[in-house]
Amino acid sequence: MLVFIFICLKGLKGQKEDVTEIRYWLSRDKWQGEVTTATLREWKQTSTTHNFDYFFIVTFDANLEGGVKQYKAAAALKVSEIPQLKKGMPIVIKYQGVPPQKIAVLSMQAEH
Repeated sequence: MLVFIFICLKGLKGQKEDVTEIRYWLSRDKWQGEVTTATLREWKQTSTTHNFDYFFIVTFDANLEGGVKQYKAAAALKVSEIPQLKKGMPIVIKYQGVPPQKIAVLSMQAEH
């Protein structure tokens, strides 16, 4: 029984992190921050949607603190944009603070 409770709570922890990152994306126009480019590393689709867009939690490399590190943030993508995701593609992010307190993906620039 304890193992079942532990597994359930462990699963909820990951969802809580996703919710926080999605909240940062939803409020991105309301907070001050810097805009820069980053490099997409990996992505994970969530079960959350916004209108007809799907939320993804993306991991990317960026130089925000004087050296390249990995960060995570939410991105909302149209269905037509999902197949264009490629490791190494440039993305545009907004972040607040150093180290970043809030991060949101503003756009993903697929190469044609």
